[in-house]
Amino acid sequence: MPKPRYIMPPHPLTLEQAIAREEGWYLNTVTRCQRNRNPGNIVYGMFAQHHGATGSDGRFAIFASADDGFAALNALLNGPEYAHLTIEECIRKYAPSSENDTEVYINNVCHWTGYTRQHVLNTFLTTPPERA
Repeated sequence: MPKPRYIMPPHPLTLEQAIAREEGWYLNTVTRCQRNRNPGNIVYGMFAQHHGATGSDGRFAIFASADDGFAALNALLNGPEYAHLTIEECIRKYAPSSENDTEVYINNVCHWTGYTRQHVLNTFLTTPPERA
């Protein structure tokens, strides 16, 4: 069986794209985040529901489209719980070491985006324009 490959957008990646890559979004095999149209593997709950989740797979939110999933990830990162954090603080909170190799996650995100672990999210993230 061939090893899964990444099908990537051009570098550098946005923070959202880097998180999606780490979560398996760009693999050429079907992953949980792809099935759920949830590139950040956002846990289902009030936040996900408020940002368009249509259901849950038992843990993670299911979105109607990939655009909705990316918009929810952007809203999460621009929200009050994350926007003031550094990339390192963000990833430690978002992908705790109890579930991830957080150090590898941080290093990958920094490598793919070109930011350092000390960059504060609200100094470079932008919110997408409102959809009609």
